[in-house]
Amino acid sequence: MNAVRRSAVTALLALALFAFSAQAHHTGHESRSVADCKKLPGTDSAGERGGCLRCVQRPKKHHFHPDYPAGRRCRPDNGKP
Repeated sequence: MNAVRRSAVTALLALALFAFSAQAHHTGHESRSVADCKKLPGTDSAGERGGCLRCVQRPKKHHFHPDYPAGRRCRPDNGKP
């Protein structure tokens, strides 16, 4: 394999790896437990903390994204971010 072809293959593999990792990464911003919610600003009944607590305490498992727009922050917990 010549150097140009090897560089192109390496670049494509790196791009594919990046695309996969960006799709399946943990954002670090979602809250999945009451302890995670306690780190957010607000009180237990208001603000981001209150919304998070209501979300993660639903009967079906959910997680909370404080960085998403209001109304779309509480998501079903399907193992994906």
